[in-house]
Amino acid sequence: MIILDHTAVLALCRGHRLLSGLAVVEVDDPDQRAHIPALCLVAASLELPGAAAHVGALPALEFLPLDFSGTAAVEHTVSKGMDWAYGHAVYAAVSRTVEGQVLTATPDAYNGTGVWAVDIGKP
Repeated sequence: MIILDHTAVLALCRGHRLLSGLAVVEVDDPDQRAHIPALCLVAASLELPGAAAHVGALPALEFLPLDFSGTAAVEHTVSKGMDWAYGHAVYAAVSRTVEGQVLTATPDAYNGTGVWAVDIGKP
């Protein structure tokens, strides 16, 4: 599963070429689509108002809600010192049967989490 954290959402909104391709090319397998966790979308929209509306209009993205067990897991991760904006991406990457890869501009933020963080570089 491909997961975009808030830094990747911001890069997408600012024209990152690779991410733009992921966001517009639809694939049949949902696990091969780019997924955006809800809290990552909130974090991006707080930094760049309108980000949610922008990415919501793109056809090839999936959005991951946060249920009760996810909320408890994110709370646990954040209480251990991780910035809240990354918490839902961590949960999304480790809680599924298919291991997730988090695309991010800040891969060091995932050190020690067991998450496969892929550096997208700068837009």
